[in-house]
Amino acid sequence: MDIDYEKKLRFLVIDDVPVYRFLMESGIKKVNPFIQMDQASTVEEAMAKLSEEHYNAVISDWNMPDGGGEALLKWMRSRAHFRKVPFIMISGKNQNEDIIEAFMRLGVDAYVVKPFNHRDLYEKVMGAIANRSLPPSN
Repeated sequence: MDIDYEKKLRFLVIDDVPVYRFLMESGIKKVNPFIQMDQASTVEEAMAKLSEEHYNAVISDWNMPDGGGEALLKWMRSRAHFRKVPFIMISGKNQNEDIIEAFMRLGVDAYVVKPFNHRDLYEKVMGAIANRSLPPSN
């Protein structure tokens, strides 16, 4: 995968576990240090950040105490201006049934199983962005 260092991109990472937020952000920045990254530890915090900023992709843990990625994805898809923002679900759930549920019932754009390889995470996010054809943020 060719990396476009000129494209201005901003991602939001949501996980209730600080070390996973760190691993996601630092892993993506290892591949492309020019991507802007924001973090949230709760769905409520993520909703506030999404309401204030433009993001090219959202990467969220599925299971969190406050409803997690499923609740956030439903909230985003119920609002027209978030419907085209790629949503990448990350989870320790690695059974085929879980992955199928994430795509078929929830409608995620990509799914990443923990533990993850930082290059695989980056490529899945970039693939989701390409599929959604979102323009870069300003």
